Amino acid sequence: MHQNNTYRIMKRITSMLTMVMIAMLSFTFVSCELDDDDIAYNLEGVWEGEIVGSYYDRYGHGTTYNSARIEFYQNPYEYASGSGREIDFDGYGYYTDVVNFRYTVENGTIYISYDDGTDVAITHYSLWSNEFRGEFRDYHNGRTLATFRFYRINSWRNNYYYDRW
Repeated sequence: MHQNNTYRIMKRITSMLTMVMIAMLSFTFVSCELDDDDIAYNLEGVWEGEIVGSYYDRYGHGTTYNSARIEFYQNPYEYASGSGREIDFDGYGYYTDVVNFRYTVENGTIYISYDDGTDVAITHYSLWSNEFRGEFRDYHNGRTLATFRFYRINSWRNNYYYDRW
């Protein structure tokens, strides 16, 4: 009788240890990275800020500073994609250019195809609930075209943070 009770107790301990191990192993499969749908969801909204780009002219190197507004509208049927527009402003606050675009998020990279034929990829960026900063890169050769820092001017999203540097 005593041996039978010991066997049952050992079996329960073994079962409980197995359950604890399964629970602990399940945490190793949980990722902290956002998936593409979440990134597109967090992008949606209106952002304003500055774009800083570099170029080479006949005198050497130059830098441009643009104030800009960028608007992301998530596609309600394909969550990791959408449309939007970029509005560029001069130093006096007058808009100088308005370009519509389509975007997709694939494997954490944000691809933007502008209506004027320009294609960019945003691969290095940080996305907070109120700030979005990173680099516009040429889609075809990966060369950095400009850096940007935008601040959200609407507030219908919850707080979050995503870093892809």
